[in-house]
Amino acid sequence: MTINDYISPMPQTRNIHFVTFPGAELLDLAGPAAVFTAANQLTGNALYSVDVVALSNGAIPHGGGLALTARSLADLTLGPDDTLLVAGGYESGLRAALKDTRLLAALNRAAKPCGRIGSVCSGTFLLAQARVITHQRVATHWRGCNELAERFPDLTVDPEALYVRDDRFWTSAGVATGIDLALAMLQADHGRSLKTRVARELVVYAHRPGHQSQFSDVLDAQARTDDRYRDLIDWILQRLDQPLKIADLAARCGQTERTFHRRFSAETGMPPSRFVESLRMKYGRDLLEAGTPVKQVAGRCGFRSESAFRTAFRQQFGVSPGQHARMQAG
Repeated sequence: MTINDYISPMPQTRNIHFVTFPGAELLDLAGPAAVFTAANQLTGNALYSVDVVALSNGAIPHGGGLALTARSLADLTLGPDDTLLVAGGYESGLRAALKDTRLLAALNRAAKPCGRIGSVCSGTFLLAQARVITHQRVATHWRGCNELAERFPDLTVDPEALYVRDDRFWTSAGVATGIDLALAMLQADHGRSLKTRVARELVVYAHRPGHQSQFSDVLDAQARTDDRYRDLIDWILQRLDQPLKIADLAARCGQTERTFHRRFSAETGMPPSRFVESLRMKYGRDLLEAGTPVKQVAGRCGFRSESAFRTAFRQQFGVSPGQHARMQAG
């Protein structure tokens, strides 16, 4: 044996190329890039090389009036260890990019040898327009889901997902979900432990599963309701570990139970009792995904017994709390 047999090999550097265009959203690049560069800093190894590429060399103006210096796509020599991540952008810039036949052709050529292709937000439109993705299941910003499905009927557009992985293709929803996508890529490359360290360093969620909805029931309901019920929902969220009687909720709104039930149901789309139970279940799911033991979750969600919580959770999500926790830890 030689000394080299005792030395751990240096990890191979993976190249992350962010594809941009005039009018792209800067955060679509900066958020995911921070994940990969933080992984380098925390490990002291060059796990990733990050750069910005576009149709041609030079300064590319982005949203917010800032510019980035990009390399030309044509200058890249790509292979199976390379990742292309396409940014989304503001409507005028995106529309122009979708009509740029030279950009689309260059993107199509560059994607073919890459081991991993991805997009952030409306960047999915560019991948579809360039015919990089066909017949895949994909995600994009909720505002563009219907248009994407109509323009590219061969795609299966998931309007709920934060991000979707379909073989070597990774697509994500809004701006911040690019960070979730990058964290998922990091875990695929280097394991859950490093991903968790990077998330802690960036002060973001270590794990938001890709299937998690772009909307929460709370945000959706609060957006539809008037101030009275908006404040009530905030009040409920702070007391999910307590008994919440409909009479108490109605009294807090200064309404009779009958009037409260009718108006709250019309505003939120579901009866108050079912709304509260839905909040308890979603909160319980979040706690499980954060690693909280089932018994503690049951109490913090307002259930008198662990068995009652287990039954309600299975009815809501189709799996037991333990099964759900194990799936998220995998």
